[in-house]
Formats: sequence, structure tokens, C-alpha cells
Amino acid sequence: MTNKLKNHLSIGVGVLLLLLLTISPQYLMAQNQIQVTSFQRMETDLTARITAPKHDQNGEVCALLRIVTTDMNFMFEPDALGIVSRVNKPGEIWIYVPRGARRISIMHERYGVLRNYFYPDIIEAATVYEMVLETGSNEKQASADANMQLLVMRPEPATADVYIDDEKMPTENGVFSATMKKGEHTYRVEAPMYAPEAGILRLEEKPVILSINLKPRFGYMEIFSLPEQGAEVYLDEKFVGQTPYRSDRMPLRDYRVSIKKDTYFPQDTLLAVRSGETTTHTFEMVSTIKPKTPLDILVMLEGAWQPALFSYGVMAAVVGTHGGYVHARSDFGSVSSDLECDDTGALTNGQGTPYYKEGVKHKARLSITAGYMYRIARPLYLYVGAGYGSVTQAWETIDDEIVKNTDGSPSGVAAEIGAIGRFGRFALSLGCQTVGFKATEASVGIGVFF
Repeated sequence: MTNKLKNHLSIGVGVLLLLLLTISPQYLMAQNQIQVTSFQRMETDLTARITAPKHDQNGEVCALLRIVTTDMNFMFEPDALGIVSRVNKPGEIWIYVPRGARRISIMHERYGVLRNYFYPDIIEAATVYEMVLETGSNEKQASADANMQLLVMRPEPATADVYIDDEKMPTENGVFSATMKKGEHTYRVEAPMYAPEAGILRLEEKPVILSINLKPRFGYMEIFSLPEQGAEVYLDEKFVGQTPYRSDRMPLRDYRVSIKKDTYFPQDTLLAVRSGETTTHTFEMVSTIKPKTPLDILVMLEGAWQPALFSYGVMAAVVGTHGGYVHARSDFGSVSSDLECDDTGALTNGQGTPYYKEGVKHKARLSITAGYMYRIARPLYLYVGAGYGSVTQAWETIDDEIVKNTDGSPSGVAAEIGAIGRFGRFALSLGCQTVGFKATEASVGIGVFF
């Protein structure tokens, strides 16, 4: 960069700073050049009552503000009660306002805005008040400011209503600001679903700036459902949406929350909404469709006993909650005989009673059954079945002949019942089987589930 270019830049910056220093004070002064130097009640002035009265929309005689100024270009913005009439007079602007008016904003295109000027006296019907306006920065303005002070209030939420001395104040972008008479004033800030805040403030030598954060009187609720979303959500029996559900602001209290979904049992619970918090709850839904129980294969080996006869058996079953089985039992023996006798030993062919070898007996056992098995609890099964069974008993004579005892050798329908306990993959069983209700035996077994 050349020295000549640097000199030009320095001169330009200097000129810009000079312009800013010249213009800025004038601009700032233009924003605050309107002052009320005097406000007083004109006790003997009958203009509002007799000479030139005006009536508001309720038919009541208005108060008259005689605003002393030589500039007729002032504009006025009233409070909620409004302005009934304006009349420009030589050296004065007459403003008619209803009884009870509290404040006024004064605007001018050259001198700026005096916003929210609060009348230092009570505005009564048919009464005249004199307000003297001055523009510019001088000692008169300073004297007028002596009894007034700035109040700024920032409520949170920004939409809250602000009340000063029980009158609702206007806010702009969430901020209330006004020049008010010094002394004590009451304030109240309130907003829907927030706890209101009220108190007393005192305007003295310094401006008062208040930030008021209202405490929420609401909360939120989140509802989820498992194993699936999309369940209907009801608050106090009113449908509000589907899971996953998040509410809007809710008042602080207890709510009956219920959900409904096809193929699941409905559920409900009581949930409390607390200030500034989000209450979260997840429903664990239970299906109305019972899941299919997986089928297991059971193989058991067993031993059975009846007086003087021991046999062996095997059982194979397929079972979930319900199932079936087949069962075979035998002592692996056989008896062949051409002669028969009864319990007394007498031959059934009428040839008398032979002599038998003492203690020498022959026995055989066989049964084949099938039946139903049911799981009554996770570790316990019951089974019941029927089929064919036989028990053969025979005695040996001194002549080495085998004689079948027909009274002790039943055959035909076999019936059984028993229980199985499961321990992980292993099982133990206890059972009872009878053949024709003449020969009964007990059994125990051990098995494995696959």
C-alpha cells in the first residue's frame, strides 16, 4: 500500500468519525426532547363543565387537558379509555378524555416520543387540567424531571400482563417502560398457567429496572408403549393421541392415563404432572394372543415294581402346554404253559391238585399304553393314559410241568396316571399302572428334555 493511499484512508476515517460525533448527539437528543414541565388542576376553569363540555360514549362529561404548546403537530396516543376529542386552539391543544384516564403518550416527528406519561393527578369528570410541554434540552426540562422517574419491567414469559396500581399496562416486545411519578406503586404480573407475582416498588432518584420470572403452573407428559408404539392414549378417558405421545402444557394435578391397542390388554395408571417437569411413563403391554409354547421332546427310562415282580419301561413324549406320549413296559421274560390252575393250585381241567415245587414261580410282564400329557406349571407335568397290559404268573410242579395261575394272571385294559417334575433339561417321574384293576404297580423314572 502506497503512502498516498494511506493518507487518503486516514482522512476518510477522520471525516467519518467527525460526522458521527456531530450527528449522534443530535439524533439522541431528538429521541428525548419532549418534556412535561407542569401539570396542574385548574380549579376555577369551567370550560369542561359549562363553556365547552363534551361527553364520552357513556354520556358522562369528559375531563379536559389543556396542553400548552405553540407547536400544533403533536400527536397523542391514549390509554385504553381513549381520547374523545381534540381541538387545536391558539397556543393550546385541547384533549378531552374520559374520567379515570391514567396515562398518555406524546409524539412528534421532530422531537421524538414521550411514551406512557402517567398523570400525576387523578383525572375526574368535568375537570380542567393544564399540561405545559417543552421541547429541547434545558433547565426547565430538568426541573420537570425532578418529580418523575423511569420504570422498566421485563416479564417472563414475554406475553405476561403487567399491572401498575391495578391498571393494565401496555408492553412492547415483552417490555413495559414508562416515566412515572416518584413514590410507591403497586405492581402485578400474571399470565395463564403461571403463578402470579405482585409487590410494591418505589421510584426514587434512579431508574427502576425489574426482571420478573413467573413460576410455571404447568408441566408436560410423555407416554410410550412396548413392545409396540401406536397405542391410543386417553387422559381422564379423553382421547389425546397415540404413542409415542408428548402433551402440550398441562395444569398441575393427577391424571388417569390409559392406553388401548388391538390384540393387547388395555392398561391404565395414575400420573402426576409437576411444575416445570416432564412426567414420562412407559406401558409394558401384554398381548391378548397367547404365544405358542414351543414343543419339547421327552424321553424317560423307568423301573416299576409290584409284589415279586420288577419290570422296566420307556416313555417318549412330545409336549408344550399340552402333549401326548407312548409308553412300553416289560420284564423281558416269558411264560409258556399247557396247564392252568386257580389260586388254590387246583387244575382247571378237573384233574385235581398237583404237587408244586416250593418257592419256584415263573412271571412275565408286558404293557403298551399311550395318553395325554399336560403342563400345569413350568416345572410340573401330569399324564394319564390307557392301553393293553398283561401279567403272567405260573407255578412249577414236581414233575417239572409249568401251570399258569389264571387268578393271578390278568390281561386286557391297562390304565395309568403319573406326574413328571422338570429341572432344567432333566426330569423325574412317579407313576402308577394297573391291569384290569387286578395287578397294580408303582414306577419311578428319570429322563431328558430335548
